[in-house]
Amino acid sequence: MSDNLRDVPRYTIIDAPSILGLRPPGEGYLPDALKGAGLVWKLNAGYAGRVQPSMTYDPNRDPKTLLKNAAAIKAFSLKLTQVVSGEISKRNFPIMLGGDCSIIIGALLGLKQRGRRHGLFFIDGHLDFYQPQASTTGEVADMDLAIVIGRGPDIIADIDGLMPFVRDEDVVVFGYRDAEL
Repeated sequence: MSDNLRDVPRYTIIDAPSILGLRPPGEGYLPDALKGAGLVWKLNAGYAGRVQPSMTYDPNRDPKTLLKNAAAIKAFSLKLTQVVSGEISKRNFPIMLGGDCSIIIGALLGLKQRGRRHGLFFIDGHLDFYQPQASTTGEVADMDLAIVIGRGPDIIADIDGLMPFVRDEDVVVFGYRDAEL
């Protein structure tokens, strides 16, 4: 590959089938469904592997943080961060196939650890900006946007002392259809 072609990042797929942030089961099947539909081939993408959660979904809220699965999400996010950072080091453009919305934590932490300013174009049907005490579920998928901009319990909003993972002014929210505030 010529040098000037290598300046263009190559897409690389990372399977991130975590369902720790949202009651199971459906979202964990998304990576296999998208790959089965030919996504890797259509993007001419590489494949960086699968980051699997090491714990299973626990439906109970932690009485201190009011979150479900916070420690497991932190552990998963740290594993995902390593893969994302490694792909960026190779000058690849990682695309995570999730799982639930909580995978955004590991993806943005991987970018933040690189020390460069980055943005987020957040496309979701929901704003995902609840605080734990306002969430009716305690699921991190209700609050992932708030967490990555530093508004959430430190266990997942301030991993490695890097809060926020993306700055408020570097976020664009698009497509949410929550009730008017």
